[in-house]
Amino acid sequence: MITLQTNKCLMVAFVTLTAPLAQAEVKPAQLFTDHMVIQREAQAAVWGWADPDEKVTVSGSWGRQASAVADAKGKWHVTLQTPPAGGPHTLTLKGKNTVEIHNVMSGDVWLCSGQSNMAMMVQKCANAEEEIAAGDYPLVREFKIRIHPTMTVANDVEADWQACSPETVGRFSGTAYYTARELHKELQVPIGIITAAGGGTLIESWMDAAYLKDDHWAQHEIEIREKKAVGYSEEKAIAEHRRKLEAWKIAAAKAKAENKPLPRRPGRELDPHKDKNYPGNLYRGMIAPIVGYGVKGVIWYQGESNAFMPGRAEYYDVQLRRLIENWRRDWQSDELPFYFVQLPNFKQPQTEPNIEYSGWPLCRESFLQVRLSTPNTGMAVTIDIGEADDIHPKNKQDIGWRLASTILNMTYGKGTPTSPVYVRHEIEGNKVVLFFDYTGSGLMAKGNKLESFAIASSDKKFVWANAVIETRGGKDVVVVSSPDVKTPASVRYGWALNPSRANLYSKEGFPASPFRTDSFDLVNTESEE
Repeated sequence: MITLQTNKCLMVAFVTLTAPLAQAEVKPAQLFTDHMVIQREAQAAVWGWADPDEKVTVSGSWGRQASAVADAKGKWHVTLQTPPAGGPHTLTLKGKNTVEIHNVMSGDVWLCSGQSNMAMMVQKCANAEEEIAAGDYPLVREFKIRIHPTMTVANDVEADWQACSPETVGRFSGTAYYTARELHKELQVPIGIITAAGGGTLIESWMDAAYLKDDHWAQHEIEIREKKAVGYSEEKAIAEHRRKLEAWKIAAAKAKAENKPLPRRPGRELDPHKDKNYPGNLYRGMIAPIVGYGVKGVIWYQGESNAFMPGRAEYYDVQLRRLIENWRRDWQSDELPFYFVQLPNFKQPQTEPNIEYSGWPLCRESFLQVRLSTPNTGMAVTIDIGEADDIHPKNKQDIGWRLASTILNMTYGKGTPTSPVYVRHEIEGNKVVLFFDYTGSGLMAKGNKLESFAIASSDKKFVWANAVIETRGGKDVVVVSSPDVKTPASVRYGWALNPSRANLYSKEGFPASPFRTDSFDLVNTESEE
């Protein structure tokens, strides 16, 4: 008779005997699984694990192969020439065992990262029911990485490739999907989207610690969490959570009996070292493990968490430049295309043309500065898409369309429209002439006249301005003036959390980015410490 103890012994013996065999099996990284999209016409990296010193050969059904020997830790890595767009192909890994990866498509892969607005799924976006029913695009595929903050670099990520269908698309990132769908329709090639996003995350979390050493805000976040970590105990945290949960159950039952709103369910305090906003934690857990996978470019939708404090928002341009530099270094490409979404309108609409000491206009300005000064970057303007009462605008379709149009213009040379951006100004007496790039076939007011322009002299007392579109030297400009300002020193457009009347567009229907012509100091950093 086999006892429970005997069973345990047999199990231990089985694990002991089979562990070396399991370790010997060639295993690819999680990115290299069925339904994957591999970057077309590139020297694409493929990697995984095997026994130390084991030779691994990777073969593509398109007739290319490469071999490597696993290092002392069992890691192997090859580069393989990929075919033109198409498929399906098979990728075969052969060592002491053989692994076949099926339904591989060759196309363009985009890394889509950021916080909750990038993570927001199609099923939460506008017209979800109709969009899901129509979501039959099997050549659009998503690899959604599970959020994983960690103090040490992860070996791999947790995710699977999913081909787009009405059964799967509801859980795709809305922004990533609507962008990919437009690219696929226009280019007629498979599109892969690697989604690495997490709600409520700071940009510092997504960067290598090497780029944060002199970052005041990142070091401040580290200091806060290190202080919390000193007194943290997981056992105490669990016990305290149980106590609060019992109290909550009693309060919730009472509220339900009295037909009142339920109190918020208490959460458990987590290890500060595992905090998603400990600088570098999401980079280590979600970006570093996929570095080197062939991608066409990056799409970034983040900034909300950095925009609520003016000092942080003003510094965001430094951080975004460093993030771009960081990821371009990782992918060994100084020209890796990098696109981002400028923050939309939010909160109550602006009524007065005053200087607004808010982080959101400054964060939008940071995006604009990076766009104008960093090669191979592009920006989708969303100043007309936001919702006053929701930081998560549901209209991700237009965001995806604008991103795709900008990408098609700047990466694929299609000449598609993108948003006008202010580049310089000239003062002519009591008027200010504003010059723009990316005006398409011309500028227009969406409505009877241009609004949301404010003007001031050096006293910084802004008033609403008269703004008209004129054509000079074959290009449209905007001329701004006010009878109340004789010697203008600054013009601002859409400078508010929610500049609801901002209506300067290209004739192709793309909104102009908010901007200011001055460099007045808008931040009191001492008040933010």
